[in-house]
Amino acid sequence: MPYKDSVQRVSTRTQTQITGNVSCKTGSSNGIVKDLSEEGICFQLFFDIGARTGQEVTIRSAELGLLTGIVRWNRGDRIGIKLKLSSNTAAQIASYYKFFQG
Repeated sequence: MPYKDSVQRVSTRTQTQITGNVSCKTGSSNGIVKDLSEEGICFQLFFDIGARTGQEVTIRSAELGLLTGIVRWNRGDRIGIKLKLSSNTAAQIASYYKFFQG
């Protein structure tokens, strides 16, 4: 069974092509938000920054603003980020859907 089929998601994910930057204590890389939900992001890195599971990261993009989260997984050039949930994070995600997906 493929990995995607074996994971039960809490929130629906939306495929995106948002450009942005992820940084952590071991480095920083531009890249693309491949999918987005109210609770997390799959980010494709242009450069390996040594991001490891459990590490805190900051995501910056014109569409999403500034978000923070924790690396949940890394596979090749992609990392999964669980967003730190707050009213500000929820507002930024809602704003993206309203203005850029509408």
